[in-house]
Amino acid sequence: MELDDLKAGWAELDRRVAALDVVVREQHAAAGVSAELRPLRWGQAFQAASGLMLAVAAGSFWIEHRGVPGMLVAGLLLHVYGIAMILAAARNLVLAARATEHAPVLALQQRVAALRAWRIHEGRFFGMVGCFMWVPMIVWAFGLLGVDIVDAHPTFIVLNLLVAVVCLGAYLVVSRVAKTPEGAAVRQARERLDEIACFIDGGKSDREPAHR
Repeated sequence: MELDDLKAGWAELDRRVAALDVVVREQHAAAGVSAELRPLRWGQAFQAASGLMLAVAAGSFWIEHRGVPGMLVAGLLLHVYGIAMILAAARNLVLAARATEHAPVLALQQRVAALRAWRIHEGRFFGMVGCFMWVPMIVWAFGLLGVDIVDAHPTFIVLNLLVAVVCLGAYLVVSRVAKTPEGAAVRQARERLDEIACFIDGGKSDREPAHR
């Protein structure tokens, strides 16, 4: 009878140690993900600030030149692009914050997966749109010098648009073979969580015979 009590005590202690081990690993998981995503958060804060400056500058530009069609369109495009940068950065920061909260590893994996999916879609959007945005940048730059380049040299703008199409084609090819379309920070966070999940699952499987 004493031996049975001793076995039951050891089994209960083993369960408590296993539960504590899972909690500790989950805390380490949240801390590890937070560290891995720190560069992403800094980068997105910079993107939001850059988007704000672009939106303000482009907005004042197209308002000032709303009587000139070429400059108006260029300014509007840059204005919208700046706003898109802000919104994308804000969503990245929200998703990153959710992925660094203390939570079970499975929940963290799901949150990092949501961040990864968003980063891939966002990257493709800005990659494709970015192939063309330097054209309105050129119009804006000349406009600041008082030159309506669209009206003065339309062929120059057409050639730049053709180059942008070529850049888009090159981007689509490169994006298909990219190994980390979500970015290095998200990839490292996902790999860290996968490793911790394997450790936890391995620990559980090792303890299963003791529970029988």
